[in-house]
Amino acid sequence: MTNDILSKELYHSFLYFYKQANLEEGSKGFGLISDDTKQPNRASIASVGFGLTMYVIGVENGFLSRAEALKIVKGTFKTFLNNISHIYGFYVHYCNRDDGSAYKKSEYSTIDTVLFLNGALVCDAYFDDQEFHEMFNQLVKRVDYQPFIMEYKNKLVFRMAYNPHEDGDYRGKSRDPWIYHWHMYAEQLSMYFLAAGKDDLDEETARKLYDGFERNLGRYQDYEYIYCPTNALFIYQYSHAWFDFRNHLDPHGFDWFNNSVIATRANKAYCLDNQDKYPILGENAWGLTACITPEGYRNQIIDPNDLNPHETHVYGVLPPCGALGSIPFVKEEATKVAKHLIEFYPESFGPYGFYDGLTIVDDKLWISKYYVGINKGITGVMIDNYLHGTVYKLYMSHPYIKKAIKKLGFKER
Repeated sequence: MTNDILSKELYHSFLYFYKQANLEEGSKGFGLISDDTKQPNRASIASVGFGLTMYVIGVENGFLSRAEALKIVKGTFKTFLNNISHIYGFYVHYCNRDDGSAYKKSEYSTIDTVLFLNGALVCDAYFDDQEFHEMFNQLVKRVDYQPFIMEYKNKLVFRMAYNPHEDGDYRGKSRDPWIYHWHMYAEQLSMYFLAAGKDDLDEETARKLYDGFERNLGRYQDYEYIYCPTNALFIYQYSHAWFDFRNHLDPHGFDWFNNSVIATRANKAYCLDNQDKYPILGENAWGLTACITPEGYRNQIIDPNDLNPHETHVYGVLPPCGALGSIPFVKEEATKVAKHLIEFYPESFGPYGFYDGLTIVDDKLWISKYYVGINKGITGVMIDNYLHGTVYKLYMSHPYIKKAIKKLGFKER
C-alpha cells in the first residue's frame, strides 16, 4: 500500500512540472516552469532543473512519451541558449515565464544554475540525440567559474551570486554587486562536481574549492554531523537528488551520505521533542524544512544552528517534502510519513500531490493551498530514486561526472 501512495505522489509531482511549464510553441519562455503556484508567471531556473529531471522520470514511468519529452527538453535548451539572461553562463534566478525576461531585479545565482545544469545533465545522459548533445555542450562550455572564485580566510570558495542592481534581490544597498560566498557546508555540494568536470578548471583548483568550505560539527542529542548554519532539511537532500553518494567517499574518507542520514534522524528527533509545542508533529510527522507557512514561505531551521536564538526559526509547519525528500536516507521512517498523511490528513493531497505545508492553528487544521516547484521536485526525484534509481544511474554514468569524480579524488567504497 505504501508504494502505491509513493507512486501516486510521484505521478502528481510530475504533473506539477508538466502543467506549470510554458509549453506554448514559439514562446520565448518555452520550457520555463513556475517557481510556485501562487505566482505562476514567476519562473525559476531551479524549478526548470527539477522539471528536466522529472521529464526523464516521467518517460521511465510511462507518464509521457519519449518523443514528447525530447521535444520539451530540446525547446527548453534553446530557450536557455537564446533567451535567458546570464553572466558568465550563470542564469538569472527568476524569469517571467511568458517571455524569459528577468523577473524584477533578480540575482544571477550559482546554486540555482547548478540545479538547472544537474537536470540538463540527466537529460543529456538519457536522450540519444546529436542536436541535443551539442546544445548541452554549449550550455556547459559557456559557464565560467573563474569570476565566481574568491579567497576567504586563505581558502578558495565560490561566490553565491551577482546582482548588477544596487537595490536588487539579496544585494540591498551594497555597492558591491557580488553577493556573499559558499564558505560553509550547505546545498552546494554538486557544484564542485560540475566545476571539476570542466576542462578549463584544473585539478588543483577544483580540489582547493572542494576543501575550501568549512566543515563544522554540531550535535543534537546523540546525533553528531557536519551541519549548515541554516540547518533546514533540504540542505542535506539537494545534491543527493542527483549524485549518488551511497557508493562514494570523499578524498579524505568522509561519508556525505551517512552525514545526511544522521542529519535526517536529528531532524526527526527535534520534531519529536517539540510535538507538544507543535501538535502537527509526531512519530510519523516530521521533516522540518523550508515551506509555505501561515506567515508565507519560511525556512524552518532546527538546532544546532548559527543564527540569532531570539528570532523565530521554526513555525510548526509539517512539509511533506521534508520526509519524502529524505526517503533514500531513512526509507522506513519516510514511507510512514506518506501513509500517515493519507490516513489522517487526506485533504493535504491535491492536484500536484501533497500540498506544501500543514499545521494546527487555533485547534484547526491549516493547509497551504499552494505548491512550490523545488519542494515538489525534491519529493519526486527522491521518491523515484528510492523506487527505481533512475536519476542516480543516469547522472553517475555521464562522462562529465566520471571525470569530476576522478579529478576531485572521490573513491568508490
